[in-house]
Amino acid sequence: MSRRFVITRIEIGGKVPLVCAVFEDHRMLEVQCIPEDAPSQILNNIYVGRVSQVVKNIGAAFVEIEKGRKCFLPLSDLKHPVYVKRITDKQLLSQGDELLVQIVREAVKTKDPQVSTNLSLAGIYSVVTSGEKQLGVSGKIDSEKRQRLRELAETVHDEQFGVIVRTNAADIPEGREQVLTSEIRSLQEQMQEILSRAPYRTIYSVLHKAPPEYIRILQNQPLEQLSKVVTDDAAIYEELTAFADAHPSMKLSEKLQLYDDPQLDLHKLYSLQVQLERALQEKIWLKSGANLLIQPTEAMTVIDVNSSKNIKKKHPQEQHLQVNLEAAEEIASQLRLRNISGIIIIDFIDMSSAEDKELLLAAMRSFVKTDPVKTEVIDLTRLGLMELTRKKTRRPLLEQLGMPDTSGK
Repeated sequence: MSRRFVITRIEIGGKVPLVCAVFEDHRMLEVQCIPEDAPSQILNNIYVGRVSQVVKNIGAAFVEIEKGRKCFLPLSDLKHPVYVKRITDKQLLSQGDELLVQIVREAVKTKDPQVSTNLSLAGIYSVVTSGEKQLGVSGKIDSEKRQRLRELAETVHDEQFGVIVRTNAADIPEGREQVLTSEIRSLQEQMQEILSRAPYRTIYSVLHKAPPEYIRILQNQPLEQLSKVVTDDAAIYEELTAFADAHPSMKLSEKLQLYDDPQLDLHKLYSLQVQLERALQEKIWLKSGANLLIQPTEAMTVIDVNSSKNIKKKHPQEQHLQVNLEAAEEIASQLRLRNISGIIIIDFIDMSSAEDKELLLAAMRSFVKTDPVKTEVIDLTRLGLMELTRKKTRRPLLEQLGMPDTSGK
């Protein structure tokens, strides 16, 4: 499979957002739309925040990262906080305390951004954390490689910090493993510098500013599958070139392209308008003739699988399984494409066989495994409804484009 990463602008509803889209062959896998008038990106930024309120009955505090801009901090997250100023040592957290926090979830509708005191710095092959001190390796890497990478990371693991070896590390060729250890050392040094500077910085200071959205998406792509990174924006191309030069192990320079064909716009070349319109439709048709109905509600997203009368009388249960398996694969793709998060309930076509139900659960778990956002398949209820959860980090696509959406609450 060939993956391409496209960065361009397109007019949608009178606005011209920056569209960052990942394609596999001719299908859009992932998309992020950034409005022209969007406030500056804060996701993954690290601040000196000030506690404005502690609300014990909901197990949370509110932390300001700038005057009047509150963020939600679960008290359960306070395992290894880094304080800049304490009001009192008699309790875990007090109004007026100043501490380091990192934005881990964007604001969603009426919900404030969420912050964590477990700081993290992500590289291409690894992540270094301040709170969790363990060494971990991505479960998506096969066991033999995982053990080799763990042993390699242990040689540079400073127990002051935690280290997570990312899935991309599996693509490091033998003999070039030093790119992983060098990156871990570099991230540890950056984290140490942030912690060392913190006591001397004033309230609301930004101690770490996350890279642009398109760089983050690029870092999350499996490098061996990425064949091209193309943009028609000269300034973005220059920034991508600088990023490629700073990370030669990615071999990104040869994949970068500045598109400048005056005869055909880049968004038309990739049919972005059509792809986005399909990603916003409530009903999605499957090749079998069945369809999905995707409906966001206040509390969750509900997805209904409809056979559309294409089930023949002969061997109906076998056909139910096949349609459900087809639907499960498409649903996994739609969750990622639309950035649907929170609680997801799927009403599949009824199946009487316990074995078929287990096959469907196993298939869904396999399909969501490639999603870079943590997605968990819980179970099938007694009514035959499948329960999933997908971690909330960014706004759903509908909301990115300023369209009505009731999800995310």
